[in-house]
Formats: sequence, structure tokens, C-alpha cells
Amino acid sequence: MNAREQRLFVLVSVGGLVLVAGLVSVALYLVTPRLAEFHRDLPGIIWLVAAFAFAVLAIGLGLIAVSAMTGRRVLFSHRITASVVRMVFPPVRMLAGVLGLDRDAVKRSFVAVNNALVMAGRRDVGGGRVLLLLPHCLQDVSCPHRITGGLIENCGRCGKCVIAGLLDLSREHGLALAVATGGTLARKVITEIRPAVIIAVACEADLTSGIQDSYPLPVFGILNERPMGPCVDTTVDLEKVRAAIRLLSPVGRGR
Repeated sequence: MNAREQRLFVLVSVGGLVLVAGLVSVALYLVTPRLAEFHRDLPGIIWLVAAFAFAVLAIGLGLIAVSAMTGRRVLFSHRITASVVRMVFPPVRMLAGVLGLDRDAVKRSFVAVNNALVMAGRRDVGGGRVLLLLPHCLQDVSCPHRITGGLIENCGRCGKCVIAGLLDLSREHGLALAVATGGTLARKVITEIRPAVIIAVACEADLTSGIQDSYPLPVFGILNERPMGPCVDTTVDLEKVRAAIRLLSPVGRGR
């Protein structure tokens, strides 16, 4: 995993948490006299609740950072980890916009942290099926064969795109394989196959939203390459896909 990419998300997450804590503290300070009019203990109770909530988030974020950097899961489960990440990401995205940071870079960092967490907990995934989920833009734009949904076997293996290579990888390792045109079809495929873990290929935006939408199902994201621009004739490094399969397949998890 790329520790440098992971660091960006963690740092912006800490900044976002500090910023939100500061804003909440100022707001509570301003309304404390009014709250005391209702009951003298009410301001103290609200301060304690807010402090507890931010302490839990700070501890969770710290443990996530440790898991991502060390490759060892220190939280109880992927469900808890995913919950913390889901709560932290919206303020991170907002702060990145305020600071003028490259949003794609922040999303890549989020994916890198997520992947490290998936790898840290891969032994707990179980022996369920692995789904290799692909975007339709990997297919050559001039191809006449429909391969979305459950029609991947329609691939003509002409060699103009990487679909044939990905189909070979899925057969070699016994994976489920599907091509989706968007989030709705992707969710339908996931519901039908019910995988234990997903290896998803997509752009930064689609991976970020897909990882969160699939919660609590673990999703390992691989960024596609866009030599012709976004959403048309994209490609992916087959060796990166192969490496992810080896680590996340039932055989790889047992090593």
C-alpha cells in the first residue's frame, strides 16, 4: 500500500475533526446561557455528550490510521471500521474543498486507506465468494457485444480491451465477474451474488461512492487508467488485479 497516499486522508481527517470540534465548541459556548435557562445542568450534560462523541471519533480515527499504516486490524470488526470511515469522510470532503485540495487526490487517499483496512481484516472475511466488479468503460467503445450484467461471456476476445484478460483471471481463480453501467446495476449484481468481498475497478469518484454504498461489505478498490479521458476506453493494470485476487481469494487468505 502507498503510505504517502494514506497519509493525506488521515491528515485531512484529523484537520476536519478538529475544525468541526472547534465549531461545535463555539456554538455551545454561545448558547450555554440560553440552555441554562431551561435547566442549570443542561449545558454540562450537552458538553459531556459532545466531548464523548468527539473522543470516540478521535480514538476510532487513530486506530484506523494505525491499522492502515501497519496492516494489522486493531478495531473489533470491519463493520466498526467502516462506520467510523463513513462518519469521517463527509467533513474530510468538505474541508478538502475549503482548502482547495485536489479532490481526486483526497479520494485516492481514501481508497488507499480503505484498501489497507480491507487487507488488515481479510482473514475475517471467511470463505465466501469474491466478486470482481468492473465498469462498462473498460470495454472498447466500438465493441458490438453486450457484456453488462450477467452477459460477460459475450466477450468476443478480440484483444482491443482488457475484458478478455479479466475474464481469464476470474476463471483462473474461480471468481464471480460482472460489468456494471452504474450504481443501480452494481447494487443489483451484489444483491444477486452476495459476495464476501468485492474487488472493484473504477475511477476515484465511483470507487469512493461505491465503497460507502456497499457498507458493511468490504470493497478493495483498483483505479482504472484513462488514456482517452474519463468514461471511454479506459483500462486497468491486470497485474494489480491479479495481486489483489491473490491476497483476497480464499486460498490467499489462508496463507
